[in-house]
Amino acid sequence: MSDFQASPELLAIYLEDARQHLEALDHCLLTLEREGTDPEAVTAVLGPLHTLKGNSGMIGFPGIKDYVHRLEDVFARVHEGALALDREAFDRLFAGATALRDAIEQASREGREVRGLEAEKADLEGLMSEAARPPVTVAPPISVASAPAGPTAPTASLAPPRPSRIESHYTARSSVVRVEFAQLDHLLNLVGELIIHRTKLQDLGKALAEMPGAREAARDLLSAVHQVAGVSQQLQETVMDVRMLPIRHVFERFPRLVRDLARETGKEIELILEGEGTRIDKAIIDEIGEPLVHLIRNSVDHGIEAPAVRVTNGKTPTGTILLSATQESNHVVITIMDDGAGIDAETVRHKAVERGLLKADDAVSDRDVVQLIFSQGFSTREAITEVSGRGVGLDVVLRSIERLNGLVEVETVPGVGTKFIIQLPLTLAIISALLVDVTDRTYAIPLGSVVESIQLRGAEGRGDKRVGVVVNRLRGQQEVVIKALDPAVSGAEVAMAGATIMGDGRVVLILDVASLFDGKRLAALHGRLPPALEA
Repeated sequence: MSDFQASPELLAIYLEDARQHLEALDHCLLTLEREGTDPEAVTAVLGPLHTLKGNSGMIGFPGIKDYVHRLEDVFARVHEGALALDREAFDRLFAGATALRDAIEQASREGREVRGLEAEKADLEGLMSEAARPPVTVAPPISVASAPAGPTAPTASLAPPRPSRIESHYTARSSVVRVEFAQLDHLLNLVGELIIHRTKLQDLGKALAEMPGAREAARDLLSAVHQVAGVSQQLQETVMDVRMLPIRHVFERFPRLVRDLARETGKEIELILEGEGTRIDKAIIDEIGEPLVHLIRNSVDHGIEAPAVRVTNGKTPTGTILLSATQESNHVVITIMDDGAGIDAETVRHKAVERGLLKADDAVSDRDVVQLIFSQGFSTREAITEVSGRGVGLDVVLRSIERLNGLVEVETVPGVGTKFIIQLPLTLAIISALLVDVTDRTYAIPLGSVVESIQLRGAEGRGDKRVGVVVNRLRGQQEVVIKALDPAVSGAEVAMAGATIMGDGRVVLILDVASLFDGKRLAALHGRLPPALEA
């Protein structure tokens, strides 16, 4: 074992690079399994594997290096036509890729190799030793039957490896600087403080303008504040842009997940990704993966039917799941849509009555009934499976999205399919809000939660379908900096998403509208809420 001890910075670079190379490996395997022999796909993965092998050796992980070297040998033989892959071979390669990922993650955390890969390495050697047996390919080879035999180019010429960031870490010049996300967070907080003081100066200028003899000074002050506002806006946009990442960083894990789930459930599923370049705050990127996993698992297990059932229903045997992201104003909308069986509202209604979530004579629309699938522990399945679990998935989705100040809803047509729609803010740090007065207090409502503002007459203060907030005064729209609340405060019955500081120094609470209007919360507070919340 080498005495070399990699620094935490070097390990972080290694892990970041390794994850990209492992994504390339998964992509290659998925392409080969779906389309059959594809020399271009094999060529594209040899370079990343070669780089990963070199980096692993340099950083002191010889076991990982040796395993990746064997992977190179396997793909080189596939490229030469000396090894064809059948269904079992793909299962073994995918299992090996998972083991390699685990080994790299553990080694990067510990600074040393923890998980051995001897069994997986022996499996690869066994795979190559079986190459002489006639293979059963998953799909016919692409244009190789009539290709003339000729000398095979060496592996290195198939895909010239890109320069290793590990090798050039101490010698190469770079225009890229690694910055800890916590530092960006701190910088954005400072920008937020600047916005608060800018607002104070604006208020001061307006006050001066009302004073006799100070109007000229007030005009100069407001002009200077206007210039500061422009600079602070540019600074805010620049810092926000640095924090933004393509949602591809989340989406890229799902082709492999869908492949494994389809194999496990015996279904045929095609995953389509759209809008992978849509950018969103890294703080949201880090949190959105888990709820999306639950929704995709739900689509695979509850939505997409078995091939025979689909054919009987006049559908193609292969189901489709569409995962897309689009930016709409200051929000990102993520959609998970499948062409499966859909959700039967009557089944959900019956289950909800059994669990006491509804009364049998409640006049609730099918659309509203279907939203009950997000209730804690709710499931229409009697049997528990590894994929669907114990009915906790969609409850986790709702809680996770609400923590991100987002909204989630479901639309479905029985026999046609289901669509989950998630709306998230672009950032969790600075939001646009509607400021309102209720009696002698001011509150901020995230603008994404505001559908409309209307003036009510007394007779219109109650209704059967919607819930709203009645306020005494609308103060207008303003950008506010979100400050986290102490857990003891944020756990109060009427949920708050945070607080902000106004230009005059007042602390204003930001309403968590999704939690405030949650059915269970309203039921618990019924009789104690002011009439403003009982519309």
